[in-house]
Amino acid sequence: MKAKFVIILSVIFLFGFTTQSFSQGMGGMNPQERMKQQLQTYKERLKLTDAQLKKVETILNDQMSEIQKLRDNSSGDMQSMRDAMMGLREKTNKKIEALLNDTQKAEYKKIQEEAAARRQGMGRG
Repeated sequence: MKAKFVIILSVIFLFGFTTQSFSQGMGGMNPQERMKQQLQTYKERLKLTDAQLKKVETILNDQMSEIQKLRDNSSGDMQSMRDAMMGLREKTNKKIEALLNDTQKAEYKKIQEEAAARRQGMGRG
């Protein structure tokens, strides 16, 4: 049961952080490596300034810490865990959006839509 929980949590975490993960072969990366790849994707696609990149990195680090807290405090209720992860993802997205100009926000929205489409596609398999 614990292995199943870890797998489900890993999948939720992976989807929360990825924008191009499977197309770029990130399946075997640890959370820090995925975050670095995520930052690189944001830097390239959003054309982030160094200041924006540093703030986004802080936001993603905070999200990783929150995910760890959720994992540590989980009582095995997968629906609650899923709901908490979705809420955390929304909160993180709003924080990142607040740092972006209008052009960057439009591209960020595309990135989020791509990630949502992947999540839906994975749910069918």
